[in-house]
Amino acid sequence: MDFFLRHLRANRSGITIMLAAQFGLFLFGIILVMIINRFINEELDFATVGSMMALMGSVFGGLLRGSGGTVRYRMAVCMGRTRRSYILADPVITALNCLVGIGFSWVLSKVELVLYTALYPGWVCSMDLSVIFQWKFVLVIVAGVCFLDFCLGALQLRFGAKGFVAVWLPLCFFPMIFGQAARAVEAGSNSLLGRLSRVVLFVAGLLPPPVWIAVGVLLGLALLAASVQCYRRVEVRM
Repeated sequence: MDFFLRHLRANRSGITIMLAAQFGLFLFGIILVMIINRFINEELDFATVGSMMALMGSVFGGLLRGSGGTVRYRMAVCMGRTRRSYILADPVITALNCLVGIGFSWVLSKVELVLYTALYPGWVCSMDLSVIFQWKFVLVIVAGVCFLDFCLGALQLRFGAKGFVAVWLPLCFFPMIFGQAARAVEAGSNSLLGRLSRVVLFVAGLLPPPVWIAVGVLLGLALLAASVQCYRRVEVRM
């Protein structure tokens, strides 16, 4: 408990930075919506882009903690803390950061709805984020962020910054590539992306979804175990 409190105080600035970044993204999103509604949008609707960007900021803020995992880990061990205490404490700090960020995004979503209701009376909200703030989705998001942050930190400890970037960049661009792949399959495209997508769909159809879920869980547990071993055995240098 003593190490957890010390670790929490040492990382409190990260929460402040994340909240400031979220608020900046929120303001940028609001300005973007106003410009689109003024010059482009011909429908009587609006989207809560500001709070969506703030929510994305909380998720990526949690994941980016993995990029500083090497420094946090080495400082903790060099200051006499056990590796086990770090392994137990740091994911909890990540979870708290993510929960605070999601809570702040929820508040901002309410503010944004009130603002647009005043600015655009009679208009309809075309993107409702309230479903994302349900507790079951929040738990999935927090668990996913903690898992990825923990594993990314171990990856950087083992392979350095290049190893971290090699995994981080695909994670950032995967949503965009996935959307393009889906459109390519729907259009029957014979492009390389379309053919690869059809191969992936064929492989996915070989096993029922419950089996793939079980495979994913086993792979996740194996990755988590490998990350724990990395934290426990990696050489610590300042």
